[in-house]
Formats: sequence, C-alpha cells, structure tokens
Amino acid sequence: MEITKFSPQLVVTSKEVMVHLRRALNTLTERGKNVLEKTRRLQEARRTRVNNLRELLANSLDAIVVTNGDHRLVSANPKALHLFGVSEKNIRQFTIDAFLLENEIPYFNGNGLPFISREENQGECKIKRLNGSLRLADYVCVANFVPFRHLFIFRNDREWAPRKRATAG
Repeated sequence: MEITKFSPQLVVTSKEVMVHLRRALNTLTERGKNVLEKTRRLQEARRTRVNNLRELLANSLDAIVVTNGDHRLVSANPKALHLFGVSEKNIRQFTIDAFLLENEIPYFNGNGLPFISREENQGECKIKRLNGSLRLADYVCVANFVPFRHLFIFRNDREWAPRKRATAG
C-alpha cells in the first residue's frame, strides 16, 4: 500500500543514484589511468636520466663526480679520480666536502643536503687534492640529476697559486 505509493519515486531515485554512481566510477577510472600514465612517464624519465649519467661518466672528457644526499662520493670517472688524487677503490670513503674549500660552491655547505630541487649552479672553485695541493676549476653542479644523486662536473682544472701582493716601493 504505502510501498506502491512511493514505488515510482523509488524507481526515479534509484535511476538518479545509478547515474551518479556511474559518473563517479568513470571519474575514478580516468583518474586512475592518469596516475598510472604519470607514474610510467616519471619512471621512463628516471631511466633516461640514469642512462644519461652512465654515458656521461663513461665518455666525458671532464671530471665527473656523483654524490648522494650526504655528500658521499658515489661514483667518479677517471679524470675526477686524478683531479682529486684518489683511487677508485677509495672513492666511497670521502665526501665532496673533503675536496672543496669551505664556501667554494654557493648554496652548498657541509651541514646537510646541498640542494632541495633540481637546479643548476656553476662557477669557479678551488679543489684541495688528497696530497694537499690546490687546483682551480670551473664547475657545474646539478642537484638531483637523478633523484637523490647530485652531479658535479669540473672543467679546465689548473694549478692554483696564491697571487703575490705588489709591494709598495
């Protein structure tokens, strides 16, 4: 009796609910596809960067160093090993801080992570070799070249000698 009275309204209401549920399901499905696609693109970009880094380490004529978030040297090419005066066997025992004079690279300090986002910094710096001698080099560093890996490129390294002051005479 009362059920038959509300029966047409229940049918209309249930159809409306079904329409809303289908829209919600379609929206969720689309968003899920977008998330999966974005994840796939990010993974592909990371793979490309890792491959580029490997190629750069293998083929560059410049000194290349890769560090982790704690500044620890993760890898270096032969030119960088020579520049720093260390062997490949011992490279992981050092941080980049051991070879850079304090405040040589702006925005890079020995107190934590060197960078927050993927940005490039360049200039000139002094490098203290393991034997204590100093070299001057142009540098480019790229934060998070690969996630949690920072790239340092040192070019045109040359012996550094302090300038002599002119004497008044």
